Amino acid sequence: MGITHLKEFQKPALLGLVKAHEEELFTAPKLGDRFLPDKQIFSNNFAYDVIKKSNHIAAYIGFGAEPPVMDRDAVATRHGELAKVALKYIATEEELLALNQARSTGEKNAMIEQLTTKAVDLLDALRLAIDTSKLQAVLKGEFSYNKNGVKIRVDYGVPDEQKHVLTGDQAWNTPTGLPITNLIEWNDQYVEANKTSPDVIFITREILRMLQTNPEVLAEAGVETGRAPVDTVRDVLSGYGLPSFELMDRRYVSVKDVYTGEEQMIEIMPKHRVVFAKEGLGNYLMGPTAENNYQPGIDLSAYDKFEPIQSIIRVATAGFPVVENPHLLLYADVAPE
Repeated sequence: MGITHLKEFQKPALLGLVKAHEEELFTAPKLGDRFLPDKQIFSNNFAYDVIKKSNHIAAYIGFGAEPPVMDRDAVATRHGELAKVALKYIATEEELLALNQARSTGEKNAMIEQLTTKAVDLLDALRLAIDTSKLQAVLKGEFSYNKNGVKIRVDYGVPDEQKHVLTGDQAWNTPTGLPITNLIEWNDQYVEANKTSPDVIFITREILRMLQTNPEVLAEAGVETGRAPVDTVRDVLSGYGLPSFELMDRRYVSVKDVYTGEEQMIEIMPKHRVVFAKEGLGNYLMGPTAENNYQPGIDLSAYDKFEPIQSIIRVATAGFPVVENPHLLLYADVAPE
């Protein structure tokens, strides 16, 4: 006997779990959701059309392919990019015996709760894959992947004239760098090209430290030497009508590859990059899947197998980050790596 006879792993309950998970995310949206919100569409080909143009983390797989299996101990991990995103957890015969031979209602409920937690872990893993792809699209302007026979590279086409690279004495980590002057020029360029101002400027901690010690910034702040406070830097930049900056304190997402078991770091923002961005970049498109009754969205399912005896909890969706307005991005790499 598997788990599908239990009401907690039948379709209504699993659908409720997905909805509760999405409602929780809606109350605390991630950064990527601001610029590439989820959008459901009824198309079977959108993901492939896009591709042709060019904790645990779920894997992007091909339609009809087998999803990877979630690690037994921790949240499995893996990043990819294709249309189908899926991950599964296998409850073994030993777990099923413990569930069905429970000595008390409390012991049985504890096993059910443990498996329900694994289902939530799967949903978290799927969201991590989606969130990571959104951040890469916004902060790097591309989405690339080459694992398990899936090889994809998508360049979203940020205009070349909106991609700046500073070297030599222009770099911000030199005494002659002029970050205020550069930011004003880039902001003016952005406004001229888009007829609207960016919503935010993303910077890394490394760039913030450059701004705090740069002679041009210190002079404007009235600080002779040393390091200007963060709030002072904000005041200096806002005094020139520049958008407020937002600090990206994490440039990498640490995950474990479900195919190799190895820890890996997925870069979501280059160390010395400044990003001008505005809402309305595009959407993370979610299309229909067979698992979800040919409807768009996220499916969470449970099913039992006889050979070998297993119960499987599986999460899947079909989606892809689509930057429809790449001109709303401007990148500047302000110091050599």
